[in-house]
Amino acid sequence: MRTHWLICSLVVLCLLGAVAVATAEEAKGPPAVEVHGWLLTRYYVNTTVDATQDSSGVITNEIDDSWLEWERMSLYTKARLANGKEAYAEVYIHPWLPNSHPSFLYLESLYLDVPAGPGAKFRIGKGRSNTFGIVPGYGNRKTTNYSPIAETFTMDRALGIQYMQQRGDDSFAFGVFNSQRPGLRLIGHAADSQMDLGSVGRATVMHLTDRDSPANRSGELEVSARYGRQMGDLNVGVSGRGGALDGTDSAFLASMFPTYNGTNQTRMKYGLDATYKRMPWYGTFEYYAGEVGGIGQDGYAIVLGVEPSKKCTGVWRDMSGMCKGLFVRYLNLDIDVPPVVNNAATWDVEQLAVSYVLPIQSKLFGGYPKWLQFEWERNTEEAPVGADEIPNDLFLIELFTAF
Repeated sequence: MRTHWLICSLVVLCLLGAVAVATAEEAKGPPAVEVHGWLLTRYYVNTTVDATQDSSGVITNEIDDSWLEWERMSLYTKARLANGKEAYAEVYIHPWLPNSHPSFLYLESLYLDVPAGPGAKFRIGKGRSNTFGIVPGYGNRKTTNYSPIAETFTMDRALGIQYMQQRGDDSFAFGVFNSQRPGLRLIGHAADSQMDLGSVGRATVMHLTDRDSPANRSGELEVSARYGRQMGDLNVGVSGRGGALDGTDSAFLASMFPTYNGTNQTRMKYGLDATYKRMPWYGTFEYYAGEVGGIGQDGYAIVLGVEPSKKCTGVWRDMSGMCKGLFVRYLNLDIDVPPVVNNAATWDVEQLAVSYVLPIQSKLFGGYPKWLQFEWERNTEEAPVGADEIPNDLFLIELFTAF
C-alpha cells in the first residue's frame, strides 16, 4: 500500500510538471514549474524514552537517551498554469515510521488556485486552512515543533474549497471542508525511540486535537471563516468554525473521556489572533476556544522574538531573508473534563519553548536555505493529586536543508 501511494504521489508531481510545461508558452512569465524539497535531521539530547508508571500515576525508573534521527523529507512542486491559475503538490516522508504506518508517506497538499477577481482566489483541494487563526507555517510559528495550541486548533490540513480575499487593509477567508476528526497528538514526542519501546503513554502527554484522517474520512462537512485587518505593523483577526461529528467520532470520545454523553455531536471553535512585525521585532498572540461533542477546550499562546534583517551579518551570518533569530513561546491549554490518573488527555498543560536558528553558509545543494535550529521545550501538566507529571521535556538540534 505504501508503494502504491508513493507511485501515485510521484505521478501527481510529474503530471503537474507536464501540464505546466505544456502551458508555459501561453502563460508567458517566470518558470512554469518548480520542483523543490527539504530534509530535517535531528539530534535528540538526553530525552526520556521510557519510564515505569504505576496505577496511581507515580513515575519511576526514567531512561534517557540521545540519538540522531532522519525525521522528515518533503518533495513539492509548483506549477504556473494559464489564466493565472497555479497548482501545488507536496508529500511528506517520515523514514523512521514503519512502511505500513499511515504517516510514513503523507499527502500534505494537493490544490489548485483559481483567480477570483482583484486580490481574491479560490483554493480547491487539500492544504493548510487559511480560514481559521494564524496559519502555523515555519514563517509564523518560528519554532521547528508545532505548539500544542496549533496542534489542537490550526495545524492539520483541510480538504475542501477556500475563498481568500485581500482588499486594502482588510482580509477575508471562507472555507467549506470535509470535517476533521477528533484525535490525539503527543507533547514531548521524539521520533522513533518512544514508539519502538511502547512508552508513548509514559514519556509523552496525549492531548485532544483536530486530525486529518485520510484513511478514514468523516462524511460530515464543516465551515470556517476568518476576518483580518492590518493596522500598521499589527494584523488582528477573528475566526469561527463549526461542523458535526459522526458515529466514529462519538465512539472515540467515549473511549477517551468518561464524561462524554455520547449524544452531543457538535463541533464549534472560535478564536482571536494578532501578529506584530517590525524589524527586528516579532510577536504573535493566539487565543482559541470551543467544544467537541460538548468537551470544552481553550488556550492561548504568545511568541516573542528578534529577527535579523535580510542582510544578516555578524553572529547571524548571511543567508538572505531566511535567517530567523531567537524566539520564546509560552502557552497554556485547558480541557474542561475532570483529570483522570493515567489519562493525560484529561490534563491541562503548559509549555515554555526557546528556539535559536543559526544560518549556515554552504553551496551544498545550491544556494537554498540551510540552518541549525536549537530548540528546548519545558512541558508541564496539572496531574491529579498523587500522580506525577510525565517526563516529556525536549531538547533537540536540527539541521534543515532545502534543495
